[in-house]
Amino acid sequence: MDTDNKHRSLTKSELHLMNLLWDKGEATINELLEMMPEPRPAYTTTLTVMRVLVKKGVVEATPQGKAHIYTPLMTREEYTQGFMEETRHTLFKGSFSSLLSFFAERERLAADEVEHIIALLRKNQTAPPPTPPSMEGSE
Repeated sequence: MDTDNKHRSLTKSELHLMNLLWDKGEATINELLEMMPEPRPAYTTTLTVMRVLVKKGVVEATPQGKAHIYTPLMTREEYTQGFMEETRHTLFKGSFSSLLSFFAERERLAADEVEHIIALLRKNQTAPPPTPPSMEGSE
């Protein structure tokens, strides 16, 4: 699959259907509609959105009798990673620290959640750059 598709933003309707597909693995239009709460969109509306997802290259449609079986061509994690990378670069000038600070300033987290995040940050921490030798005593 083209890696640019991983970074392509999906509309709210497209993302809703993708979430259903990611949960189920594959589905026909009727199966997708059965998974939705009332009031459900029309069959033709759902079909149109699925055709757009196929055209975008994020879903594959395999004919089966009169219907098609739709299968995601990327995982939820792949989409999320691309979406968050795009968000970091477009809204936070590429700064992970700014992205994390944005959420940290707005969220109330339980102590165990904070500890979990700190552990993840420590796990992914790079070594500090070496300090240059001191210039003291070199005169």
